[in-house]
Amino acid sequence: MKTLSIATIFACFFCINKFEIVEATSQKWHAGIEAAGYGTKYELTIVPNVGSDKLIFDRLWIGNKYFKVYSFQKGKKMRNNLFSKGDTITIMVNDRVQKRKPMPIVRKDDININKKYKVPYKYEGEALLSYTYKGKRKYKEIKKFTEKKELNYQ
Repeated sequence: MKTLSIATIFACFFCINKFEIVEATSQKWHAGIEAAGYGTKYELTIVPNVGSDKLIFDRLWIGNKYFKVYSFQKGKKMRNNLFSKGDTITIMVNDRVQKRKPMPIVRKDDININKKYKVPYKYEGEALLSYTYKGKRKYKEIKKFTEKKELNYQ
């Protein structure tokens, strides 16, 4: 009977965790010239336990800043939010500070929508990832980002 109970608990553990965050990193960067700006790139490496037909990552708050997110499979450059159970996927956002106005090709809805999507609740970690599972909104706190060496583009 004890074996059955442990197996049931183990199975339920995997039912609860829809994905695992394998790595969360941040990397400060400088563009090389002042007008191009500077910022911090945040990257999440995730292994989902279900496919993208049930799980969709869509929002990330770092502090009080909101970012729209898209996932892409490891080794692929296209952000298409398509993945299968067990794939390694990546979510990247760039918190960019730019001295000049951005180029016209940058979409306005991606620049300043912090007012539209306020942080849903006070969280303890460095970031809050929002996702939907089978149409229901859920949140996962990211306790800490591991800092990578600063990158200077020159």
